[in-house]
Amino acid sequence: MITNSVQGLQINTDASLVDPNWDEFATEHNRRYGLIISHLKSVVKGKSFDNGAIKLRVGPSGYYAQPKRFPAAFFGETTAPEHEFVSEDEARLAIWEAFALYRSGEAKSVVAYYNDGEPAQIFFGYRTGESRRYEMGWIRTELPLHLRVVIEDPCSTELLDGGSGVLIYQRTRSGQHLLLRASGKRLPYLAYGEVLD
Repeated sequence: MITNSVQGLQINTDASLVDPNWDEFATEHNRRYGLIISHLKSVVKGKSFDNGAIKLRVGPSGYYAQPKRFPAAFFGETTAPEHEFVSEDEARLAIWEAFALYRSGEAKSVVAYYNDGEPAQIFFGYRTGESRRYEMGWIRTELPLHLRVVIEDPCSTELLDGGSGVLIYQRTRSGQHLLLRASGKRLPYLAYGEVLD
């Protein structure tokens, strides 16, 4: 999904990953997102907070996260985020709350990468309505390398100012714990084909 709103340009390819036609995936994905992803990457000039699984760039004109092994799973915005390094305990608390918000239905999507090897250990959860969701993988108790949660409607959380927006956790190569926050209401996801319950 590509949106242009008060928060700026947002690219979120999550919906294209829900039950796609894999025979046509690469061609269709490049047709839909190739040019705009290249544009957003050229706009976001900033610092690299990569780890073995995810490229994360953060700058004054925006940010983006892109898996190294599956670059089609792209998320980025031209919203200037806040970011800070936190302790491991603070990181664990933020991750626990992100999963709790997803399980309660207040967060519409959550993505977690637990390793950078094969087979990939991930959790991908995507809600398209009150009772419709698509999930792949398992939520684990270990600290992930990367987590992204999108909260569309304001809720009672201290993770984000105003209770809505995007929270990203990234464990850097050096073992530091980065939290990135981009507050503000996001547009709801559009259903992409038939989403499984």
